Amino acid sequence: MKTILFFILFSISLSAQITKGVVVDENNKPIPYVNIWFANGNLAATTEADGTFILEVKTPEQDLLFSALGYASKTVKANETTRVVLIAIAIPLSEIVLGKPKESQQKELGYYQSGGFRYHQNYFIHAVYFDLAEKDRTFYPYLKEIKFRTDSETDNAKIKIYLVNCQPDGSPGEEKLTEEMIVAVKKGSRKNLIDLSEQLVRIPENGFFIVFEKLKIEENKHYITYNYKDKNGEKKTHQGLTYQPELLLTPFEDANAWFKERQNQWTKSSKVLLNKPNSYENLLMKKYHNKYLLPAVNITITN
Repeated sequence: MKTILFFILFSISLSAQITKGVVVDENNKPIPYVNIWFANGNLAATTEADGTFILEVKTPEQDLLFSALGYASKTVKANETTRVVLIAIAIPLSEIVLGKPKESQQKELGYYQSGGFRYHQNYFIHAVYFDLAEKDRTFYPYLKEIKFRTDSETDNAKIKIYLVNCQPDGSPGEEKLTEEMIVAVKKGSRKNLIDLSEQLVRIPENGFFIVFEKLKIEENKHYITYNYKDKNGEKKTHQGLTYQPELLLTPFEDANAWFKERQNQWTKSSKVLLNKPNSYENLLMKKYHNKYLLPAVNITITN
């Protein structure tokens, strides 16, 4: 069985309050798929395609952080979110088009696997670094395709994907190499392909990150009913809530991957360390011990 580490118990506290609103730009145009974070906490929600959102807060004065690539982040009290205006900032697309690829030759590389997945993480935002050798950049200077694998309990679950530059400290930057792409994935364990041949993305010298963002939107919700026994041995039933799709993760000895878990801040991934990795209980999990976990993703580069 897969080890799923993340369940949110679906229960409504009597003290919780509902806040809702819409996020727009300076021209009053709705901004879809904006991340909304609890201040000093986890990802709270994502705006829908029409810019609207609804979420539970503890108090009307609770701070919410609104964040979207290409806009200045904004912190707003929960009781002031009827209409949130984000201001666009000057983060230009890199000058990446220097000519049309010939596409007579290509090469695939990365971290993709097609099976044997048994480890999940509850991070909503992953970033995977690709740093090509100078020889590869010379012979295959363009990015043609991204291949990644997901596992979804619902059909047409949406995930946001985009490319950004690399900061001097090795973390994901704010300079976009492509526009954001919203990809709908099929139900089940699936291979997904994104064709970038028309975008003419030239690979930077210092590499780039592919960013995957799961979206906390209504159509990505999946409820799971499960039974358990409490400390008194009585049978209980709970309903858990997850957001689809799951990014399937692969173990590697050495890799540069980052994630966002709290406060809209990047954190560098560390190795997974299992207790008693050689025990029988960890027989199927042993391959993850002392390894970095990355989304199963490959890129195809071309000339």
